[in-house]
Amino acid sequence: MASGDADTPGAAGADADGLPSEAGWERLERAARSAADSLAEWRRRAVEAEAEVQRLRTELQQLTALGPLPSGEPGDEVRRLRAENAVLTSRAAEARQRISGLLARLTVLENRP
Repeated sequence: MASGDADTPGAAGADADGLPSEAGWERLERAARSAADSLAEWRRRAVEAEAEVQRLRTELQQLTALGPLPSGEPGDEVRRLRAENAVLTSRAAEARQRISGLLARLTVLENRP
């Protein structure tokens, strides 16, 4: 193809004035539509990927909030469970104290005239 071929009338979808013809505009519109559709698809996939990353981060935080992951050593697991049991026992004792205090207040309020 010679360098002057693209400048000749009718070449590459151009009309006699050298302006793009209807077919050229249609090809350009199809290409633009295709690019926009591809961009929308990539954007949708990126949003889905970001949502998945956030979901996995949340799950990881929940897992690590429970304490270290169990190890293969039985003694480590027993120590971890005992520590977790101590924390839960302490929380239960605090809850009992709060409930006792609330019941005492309720009794006082019920006895008021």
